[in-house]
Amino acid sequence: MQEIVCGSAGKAGLENTGSCRCECPTLIRLLRSNDNGWYIAEHREEHNHSLSPTYGQKIHWPAHKHIDVYNRDLVEQLRQKNVNLAKVHNIIGSFFGSMEKVPFTKRALKNLCGKISRERAEDDVRKTMEVFADLGSRDPHFTYHVQAEKDGRITTLMWANGSGMLQTHSSETLSPSIGHIEPTCTTCHLVCL
Repeated sequence: MQEIVCGSAGKAGLENTGSCRCECPTLIRLLRSNDNGWYIAEHREEHNHSLSPTYGQKIHWPAHKHIDVYNRDLVEQLRQKNVNLAKVHNIIGSFFGSMEKVPFTKRALKNLCGKISRERAEDDVRKTMEVFADLGSRDPHFTYHVQAEKDGRITTLMWANGSGMLQTHSSETLSPSIGHIEPTCTTCHLVCL
């Protein structure tokens, strides 16, 4: 059995709350058929409250926070190409015919973009450590140092290969084979000294 209910179904957890829950009886009750399909066993369509009349009110319901797999993939591809959030939102709006027909909020899109950025940053760190491990196996003088904040974010990453270390110790100038990364927000910028 599966029940699809109104967002105002059930009781508010606390007495003095701003909850929209008002025991709305509207529901669709689905039951399994013998062939593993579904059929509607009960349908109550009467609400005991007024419905949101405008798009501006409807867009804040929880259902508008969900971004389906296909739109999620589109957003990931656009973000990989460094398309900014406003343009991503406009492109998705063009797929739906207008901005009003986009089935999720711009805030939900922004949250998804933030999640994608965090995942990419974690992957970048993993790839960097793999490269450093490979360089270290080929160059016994290769060294690196990582400074991280308490929450695990990298603040500074410095490295030097063997030839760079030898050149640095023999002269007062730094060679191009010594570098460091100082990330700002979620992106890293490579700086060679």
